[in-house]
Amino acid sequence: MCGRFIVVPKEVLSEIIQEIEANRPINPMPDWPAVRQAAYPGSDVSVALLNGGQLAATELRWGYEASWSRGLIFNTRVETALKPGRNMWQESLRERRCLVPTFGFYEPHQTETGTSPRTGKEVKQQYLFTRPDDPVFFLAGVYECESSGQGRFSVLTTVPNRDVQPVHNRMPLVLEQHELETWLQGDYLTLFDRSAVRLSASKAV
Repeated sequence: MCGRFIVVPKEVLSEIIQEIEANRPINPMPDWPAVRQAAYPGSDVSVALLNGGQLAATELRWGYEASWSRGLIFNTRVETALKPGRNMWQESLRERRCLVPTFGFYEPHQTETGTSPRTGKEVKQQYLFTRPDDPVFFLAGVYECESSGQGRFSVLTTVPNRDVQPVHNRMPLVLEQHELETWLQGDYLTLFDRSAVRLSASKAV
């Protein structure tokens, strides 16, 4: 379950979108933030989605609301979204897909523990996953717009690849740059296997 990731500010995302539209590799700029903030469920996050056929940066809140859930539902299992019959993700997956930019995401180790520097209590050891050759990458997301005007998104999760599996039994759907258009308006069902995506793991606080 992905419950924390490092956000990309909206002004930086706008620059990245220009690179994507020009079909150029995404390269970090010197003025990109040195202090990187984390997003948690309920955070407002800059994401990219299609608006009038053009890729645009906008802010959405991380996590769907549901009457039957006490908390926000911030991850979408691809297996659940694809189940036959109606489910809460079906329409969003079919019609409202987005790109969630990040410098890295966190997963708790299934068995390894450590000491929290904040509380001093024993907690699950967190690992930060990054891309060896891509400082900025994208997670696949879906979104909805409520009648109040508040937009919300959720991160797709799938079975872990060989880099994530030793730590956790799920992983976000990490997209390669050449797959972004496919996720937004192509045969996105071909992207659920992430076995070929390479990630680096490091212990985090």
